[in-house]
Parts: sequence; C-alpha cells; structure tokens
Amino acid sequence: MIQSKYNNYRLIWLKTNGIRVVVAAFGTLCGLTGLIAGYFEIQQGSIAPSGFTISTIGSNYSMADDFTYFAVTIMPDLLITGILAVITSCLVIMWSLGFVHKNTGVLIFLGLSIMQMLVGGGWVIDLAIITSILATRIDKPLNWWRSHLPTKLRSWLAKLLPISLVVYMIISFIMLVLTILGVNNAVLIKLLELLATIMFIPILLMIFGGLAHEIQRKSNFDLESEII
Repeated sequence: MIQSKYNNYRLIWLKTNGIRVVVAAFGTLCGLTGLIAGYFEIQQGSIAPSGFTISTIGSNYSMADDFTYFAVTIMPDLLITGILAVITSCLVIMWSLGFVHKNTGVLIFLGLSIMQMLVGGGWVIDLAIITSILATRIDKPLNWWRSHLPTKLRSWLAKLLPISLVVYMIISFIMLVLTILGVNNAVLIKLLELLATIMFIPILLMIFGGLAHEIQRKSNFDLESEII
C-alpha cells in the first residue's frame, strides 16, 4: 500500500514541470519578502521616509538596534509605501504561481517585481530577474542545456531537485520566522546572515535541477510518444 502510494507520487513528480515549480518557489519567496517589508513599513505609520532608501524596520522593533533590512520607495509616506508593498507582493506571488507561463506572463511578472521594489517591497529584484529568465524556459525545447549538461550530471541534478526544494523551504521559513518575531541577539542575527549565504546553494541546485528535471521529463514524454 505504502509502496503503491510512493510510486504514484513519484510518477506525478516525474510528470511535473520542474522549471514551473522552481519559478513558483522563487516568485513566492520574492512576494513573501515584500509582504514582510510592507508589514513593518505599515507599523511605522504615516510618516515621511528619510529618503529614497529606507529601513523597512522601525525604531520600535526589537531587531532594529543591531540589524535591519533596507528597501527603496518612490512614495512620500511609509504607510502608503507599506500598503502598496503588500498589494504588489500579493500580485507577485499570484502571478508566479498561476500566470507566469502564459503569453507576456514573464514581462508582467518582471513589471510587478519592479513595482514591488519601488514601493518598499524589499530588495529581491535580483532573484526576480533570475526567476524571469528561468521562466522564459518553461515549455521550451532546452536543446542547448540538453547538449551541454552531461547525462549523469543531469540525472543527479534532477534527483537533487526535491531535496534542494525542501532545504530551500526550511531555510526560508526559519529566516521569515526570525524576521517576523524579531531578535536582538547577536547569535541569532549571525544565524540569519549565515542562512542568507547558505541559501545560494539550494537556489543554484534548484535552477539547474529544474532544467535537468525538465529535460528528463521531455525525454520520457518523447519516448512514450514513440512507443504509442
């Protein structure tokens, strides 16, 4: 019974578009980062920002003495900035989950990400650009990657994709919780900085793992079509 369920889940995973999964994960993280930034900006109230670059964390926040997150805003009021950051971040999440693969979906996602950045939604535009580039490869032949990624390496990268996804979600969850709760502890702040650095490993594995998984999925689909 358990083995049968495992085989069913495995079959579903093998037929899942790996690139879309990775794009959804990256886009969701971009949006969640903006939601948290917007929340703390709203907490600061209706005050004028100190300039184009702002601290998303107010002076009454327990992490503020030693640690902060910076963002930019073109709005003249932090309350308005926070509200717009929350709205655009929700749209970024929604678009990355359900619409980025459609016609002009990538351009709209990138536009929403730029809007999120300009209204105080945190500095995640670098990840948003990576997400947009990767999204352009959804449902594409991937011939260049097929010829340049060795078969054995593709196999390993595809196998590591689920693991890297889990590690990515765990690290993201820990960082988000620590940020929301607020800490004024040097050890925990160092942990945040360390996790932010380590995050690059699962991100890279997810990028190449998504490509490798998609190549294998298409190869299996082509093989099934030939048999039929």
